[in-house]
Amino acid sequence: MKTPLARLWIGASIMLLAMLLVIMTFLLTLATHWYWLGALLALVSLLVIYVPSINRFVVGRYQRRNFFKQYSTLYQRIAKKLKLSGNIYKTAWYLVISEGNTSDSFAQFNRVKLNGMPANITVYHVQGALIWHVQAKVEEQQHFLAWLSFIRAKQPLNGVLLLSDAFSVIQRSQKAKQEFIADFKARLESIYLRSGYPVPAHLFLCGINKLDGIAESLNERVELADLSIYFSEQGLQSSQALSEAYDLLFKKLFANNLQQVSLQLDDEFKRKQLLGPMQLQYLKLAVSHFIDELADFNGQVLPYKIESFHLVESEGGQQRVNLATAHTLIEVNQSLLPVVAETTLKPKAEITKTFTNQVLPLAHLAPVNKWKIWRHSFRQLVMLGTAGAVLTGSAWIGWQAYDYNQSLHQEFSQLHQDYKYILNKEAISFDELDSLIEPLTLLQSGYRAFSQSKAHKPWYVFPFLASIDREEHYRDLYQQQLATTLEPTLSKYLEQELFVYLELEDYLNVINVKDIYLSFAQAENKAQVEKHLAKSLAQSGMLDDTQIQTVLSLIDDLYLLGYNKIDTNEELLALIDSQLALQDTNQLMYEYVKQLPEFAKLIDIRPTLLAKHNNHVSLFGVSRENTQFLVPELFTPKALQQLSFLPESAFMQKLVQDNHGLFQQTPSKRELARIGNYIKFSYINDYISFWRQYYSGIHLVPELSLEVLLSELTESEQSPLLQLYTTLRAYVYVQSIDVPSTEQSQVSAANAPKKLAAKVQKAQQLADKANATLNKALLLEIEQAKEFNEIAGKIRQAFSSSPILVQSADVLAAEYQVFVAELKALKDWKAQADSTVFPGQTYFEQLNDPTNFKDFSGLWLSRYDEPLMAELVEQVLRETTTHVKRKVSEYLQQQWQQDVVTPYRNNVAAYYPFNKSGEDLKLSALAAFFAPNSAISDFDKQILAQFVTVGDVLELPVFGRQASLTIAPDVTQFLSTYRQLQQTLYGQDGNLKFTITVAPKAMSAALSEFLLRVGERKLSYTHGPLVETQFVWPENFSEQSLQLILTDLNNQKLTQTFEGVWSPMRLIERFQQHTGQDAIEISTQQGASVVFNIKGAGDNSSLLSPEFFARLSVPSTVLQ
Repeated sequence: MKTPLARLWIGASIMLLAMLLVIMTFLLTLATHWYWLGALLALVSLLVIYVPSINRFVVGRYQRRNFFKQYSTLYQRIAKKLKLSGNIYKTAWYLVISEGNTSDSFAQFNRVKLNGMPANITVYHVQGALIWHVQAKVEEQQHFLAWLSFIRAKQPLNGVLLLSDAFSVIQRSQKAKQEFIADFKARLESIYLRSGYPVPAHLFLCGINKLDGIAESLNERVELADLSIYFSEQGLQSSQALSEAYDLLFKKLFANNLQQVSLQLDDEFKRKQLLGPMQLQYLKLAVSHFIDELADFNGQVLPYKIESFHLVESEGGQQRVNLATAHTLIEVNQSLLPVVAETTLKPKAEITKTFTNQVLPLAHLAPVNKWKIWRHSFRQLVMLGTAGAVLTGSAWIGWQAYDYNQSLHQEFSQLHQDYKYILNKEAISFDELDSLIEPLTLLQSGYRAFSQSKAHKPWYVFPFLASIDREEHYRDLYQQQLATTLEPTLSKYLEQELFVYLELEDYLNVINVKDIYLSFAQAENKAQVEKHLAKSLAQSGMLDDTQIQTVLSLIDDLYLLGYNKIDTNEELLALIDSQLALQDTNQLMYEYVKQLPEFAKLIDIRPTLLAKHNNHVSLFGVSRENTQFLVPELFTPKALQQLSFLPESAFMQKLVQDNHGLFQQTPSKRELARIGNYIKFSYINDYISFWRQYYSGIHLVPELSLEVLLSELTESEQSPLLQLYTTLRAYVYVQSIDVPSTEQSQVSAANAPKKLAAKVQKAQQLADKANATLNKALLLEIEQAKEFNEIAGKIRQAFSSSPILVQSADVLAAEYQVFVAELKALKDWKAQADSTVFPGQTYFEQLNDPTNFKDFSGLWLSRYDEPLMAELVEQVLRETTTHVKRKVSEYLQQQWQQDVVTPYRNNVAAYYPFNKSGEDLKLSALAAFFAPNSAISDFDKQILAQFVTVGDVLELPVFGRQASLTIAPDVTQFLSTYRQLQQTLYGQDGNLKFTITVAPKAMSAALSEFLLRVGERKLSYTHGPLVETQFVWPENFSEQSLQLILTDLNNQKLTQTFEGVWSPMRLIERFQQHTGQDAIEISTQQGASVVFNIKGAGDNSSLLSPEFFARLSVPSTVLQ
């Protein structure tokens, strides 16, 4: 913006402000001094427009403010993008001053790019440091430097970077160079004057690789530190010291390249490696002159401090020259140096790398002007103190000058300002009640403060003391804001509450909230509205207690100041009415009782009910899902004592008050009695139903061992079963209470004279009737006691099917003692049997005599109506039976193995005829197994004889047929077969004797004789008569072998011999023609044969049958 136009715009703005102030003063009838302030602003606007010095000052301050705002905004954007520290001094700041013909700069990678960034400002971010490059007019540069001193008062810069080109140093024409140096000095002097300390300066000689050979000499093993000279080090303050440092740099570079030449194969590259240090030496004089000029400030103290000098390469050089051949052309003012071959080597000592490694570590060396900080702080304190003193004096003078009208005006204006400030600070939402509290509280406090001050100073009401009626202003403003904000917010809140309860089908709350909603819309029933809102807001958690009290005070003021009737939501009310028409009022009243806080509490009675104690196992559990094992406070005798359904009771009166929506008019006694009866009987039914379900959900804990059951039931100090029934009885056996008596002391009419006796008695009756009528509290107490006894009696009657729950505590204890005595007897009987050497034998002997169970036979002989006791007894008997059966089974199995299985397997089963491939069974072993006095016979007589035949099986009852031990069917079959074999073998007086009858049947014609011989006895057959021959077994076979001899017509003999006592059976087994037949056929190799019969060989019940002994199979287990 041009200066004249800016001056005109500023002056016009001030003039417009003055005009607005005059207009507002006139419209609001403000004090006269506001007119003077408007006139003063108009005079200032004219001076700005027409007086050059003033307008220059104003324009300058305006431009300065714009530049400061622009630079500050730019830095904020840069800090946000780069995420810089909030402490501006933690980031190193550098200012770049570059020569006009120097094109070198920092890498584009480090450049900070932002949209809308000024074209004349370039910012680089290198290793956490900000580098500012400002290329603008002198005036803008001064603004930038002033902004630096403003934003970083303690330390504007960590250093200044001076970029110069190598060509500009060696050229003869130095006019542009001098101008650049002068500009550099002027900028640093400006910084020095603003900050008060010399700024560190770092000199960069750019483009040294434009000198032929420099790039090659720096390409091989060169440290960047070798190309830097630090002037702050000892001995580098004079020109001679600078010369020596430069010569040392030349020597290091030349020696390094001289060493590398021997390793290089390219001759041209070798030459340039040695030429590079020479080129830097030729540049020495120009560099020294350049630094001397920077260090010369016309004999004055330097406003800056030269810290370092760096030689850097250029990345975009297009020319390379050889100073050794071009020095003559330089002397004759040749400005364009001859170009030689361009190098392709990548620069190593670039400006960004040199800055990072050599300059940035020196950032902390920049001095800090602490005196300026203290001076700035002192000035700020002085300014604040002066301002405070001026304001205090002005306030005191104003207070003395203003009268009451002015003070009222200020108070009202302050109220307006605070109210607007709150409205602008926070967004007000009609959906959030807490957002309205602060502004409305402000208006409320102002209104009440005015009312209180007027009450303390009555003369404030005089008309001549106030130009306007401030009370009316306060009241109208407060009333208007209450009606605008609080009224619709509360109305909407009640509508939302109605909708929520309607969705939840909580119709009782719907009725009550509807009544509150209509009352608030009609500006009626303030007490009920406030009570409901206080409760609702507390339950919703929207506001804390302090805020709720504030809202209630606002509602009180809203009713006090008055407001117009609110238009209700007719659609919502119609929907509510349609739903409420379907509801039962009595049922809603009962729901109210169940929802009361004092009855809605849930009690966990399991610790007492289930007898959960330390080191004790719980015998019972509650199988109710979720939280149904918790008992509502409503279904306890304590709640029953608090309830009373009589119309005159305090509980029913509270019911009417809390449900004002249902009882908009006071109900009659008859109506209350009807509602009370409905609630009472519903409550009785739910009470009984709940405890029935709860009782049915109690069960015995599964998988409890017998020891745990008996121990807990007989040894615990507090029996779990007794405690269970005692706890349940406390809830279902509600004892009746005493009904207060209405009898009063009466004056006996017998002592009165006969003539007055009748009158005295009549007077006494009238007095008693009057006292009963007047003492309503006593009558109510009597009726409540009767009602309580009625409810208690119905609950007890409902559980009459469980006598143990409703009988007296003494009867319950006596019955339980009998039950426990039987359990103890069972426990002692079991313990005594288990302590014997052979518990199984003891149990087996005990089971044979039922009198052994007489002490605890009532456990299975008695009938238990209570499910828990029946289940407990069943569990005890089942576990005891299982234990007894296991012990007896082990004993019987042991005896079976010892008396039957082991003898059979060891002495019989492995031998013939039981094992076809075994050796012959000795007759002594046979006798030991099948003799009438064998171990099996003893087992049968001593053990199996105790079993009772039930159908086809043998059973031994346990505890009165609660269970039984059953002999396995295989054992029964074995015993039957065993007896048959025993009868066959030893049926004749217990001796083993069997007659074998052999009869010839047929013989082939090729045979002449058949001979069967056993010792001296023989059977000879020669195609003659069929004569039977008898042998006695085992008498004839015990020591003689059995021979079969077949003789043919050529007198050749075929002989078969069978050894041993079992030779007849082996003969039959080998030569029997068909199973089940007596015929035996013996054939020769020529096909001749003889057939003879052995009587009984085909009969399975005969000793001679091969299947006779095969029928016997001994089972491994005796019980089923």
